[in-house]
Amino acid sequence: MPRTYFDDFTKLTLPKMAQAIADITYGYKETKVPAKHYKDALSTDYAEMLEANVSVKLVDTIYNMLAGLEKESPRLFYQALLLLDTGAKPSTLTAEQYQAMSVTADQYEQIKAQNKKAHMLDPRAHDTFNDVLKNGVLYRMENNTEQGK
Repeated sequence: MPRTYFDDFTKLTLPKMAQAIADITYGYKETKVPAKHYKDALSTDYAEMLEANVSVKLVDTIYNMLAGLEKESPRLFYQALLLLDTGAKPSTLTAEQYQAMSVTADQYEQIKAQNKKAHMLDPRAHDTFNDVLKNGVLYRMENNTEQGK
């Protein structure tokens, strides 16, 4: 098997290896990246690199779990996110909070029915939740009716 550049590359010192990578990069459309960038990257502590990989894996795991939960029950998933975001806990939910949560979820479902790309926690969701929590659903409905005139 013929000898390759890689065979010699692996035997280089860190500064020479960094410069070699910078030279290779420059060979691609004259892209300039300082050798220091590669030296710093190659000097990164292995534990630090693993930490980043573990973090991405954890985010991926949580994302997949959340996507599965959202698919299984979109309304309950949305309500749980709303409670997390507002700081309300399901175990201590008051009647007012339950009402605010339900009305907010109804509004989200209506928006989603009109526009398939509705965001889960639109700032208006917080406004609705806090308005219903503070004033009740009847006040909100009367206030919205008067504003529509």
